[in-house]
Amino acid sequence: MSRIFNFLLVLLACLGVSTKADDQAVTQWPLHDNGINTIVQWDHYSFQVNGQRIFIFSGEFHYWRIPVPALWRDILEKIKAAGFTAFAFYSSWAYHAPNNATVDFSTGPRDITPIFELAKELGLYIIVRPGPYVNAEANAGGFPLWLTTGEYGTLRNDDTRYTNAWTPYFTEVTEITSRYQVTDGHNSIVYQIENEYGNQWLGDPSLRMPNETAIAYMDLLKANARKNGITLPLTVNDPNMASHSWGKDWSDAGGNVDVAGLDSYPSVCDYPSLWCGRRWGKEEK
Repeated sequence: MSRIFNFLLVLLACLGVSTKADDQAVTQWPLHDNGINTIVQWDHYSFQVNGQRIFIFSGEFHYWRIPVPALWRDILEKIKAAGFTAFAFYSSWAYHAPNNATVDFSTGPRDITPIFELAKELGLYIIVRPGPYVNAEANAGGFPLWLTTGEYGTLRNDDTRYTNAWTPYFTEVTEITSRYQVTDGHNSIVYQIENEYGNQWLGDPSLRMPNETAIAYMDLLKANARKNGITLPLTVNDPNMASHSWGKDWSDAGGNVDVAGLDSYPSVCDYPSLWCGRRWGKEEK
C-alpha cells in the first residue's frame, strides 16, 4: 500500500495538484534557449514556440521501414488523428549510403522532403534524429555494413577515419533539415545528435573524469549541425539515469547539448511480461 501511496503522491505532483506548500508559493522555473534564437524555449515543464507553451506528445515514424512514399500521408494522418502533436524519425545511414561513395537523399523513397512538407500541412512537429548511430533495433544500429570492416577506425568517437566517413551523410541530412525548422516557420522543433550515447565520463560519473574522445565526438557533431544551418535546440538521449551525460546542469566538461534527454520507457513497453506483472513488487496474474 505504501508503494501505491508514494506513487500517487508523485503522480499528483507531476499533474500540478496543489498541496499546502504549493499554496504558499509557486516556483518560477527559468526559461531557457540555445543562445541562437528565442523562438524555441523550454523550462521545467515543457517547450514553448513563439511564447506559446506546447506539449510534445510524439511517436516514431521510420520512413526507411516503409519505403513507399504513397503510404506516408495515411500513416501521418493517423498519428494526428490519434492525438499526437509530433513524431520523431531516425534517419538511417545504411539506407542512404549503400556504399562509401554514395549518399542518396533524392531518389524515390530516399527523398525525405515530403515528410517535412506533410508535417507542416498536418500540423505535426518533428524531432529529427540522424545519428549517425541510431540503434532502432536495426542491423548494426543503422550503420552501413561497409563501415564495420575495421577500415574506418574506432566507431562512435573522434577517430578521424570514422569522422571522414560520417561527415558526408550527416551533412546532407542536416542541410535538408535546416530548410524545415520551426525557427523559419516550418515544423522541425529539435535536432538529436547520436543516440543512446552516455559516454561523457570514464568510470563512475560522480567522479567527473571526462571521456575526452567521446566529448570531442559530440563536439564534432554539434559543430557540423550548426555549420550546416541548424538553429534548433540540440538534444541527445542518455541511455540511462546513471550515466549523467551531456546535461549542462550536471557539468561543463564539454560536448553538452541544449536539452538533455533520457531513453526511458514509462510503460515498460520493451518488457511485455511486466505490463501486467511485477508492477507493484509482486507477480500479478
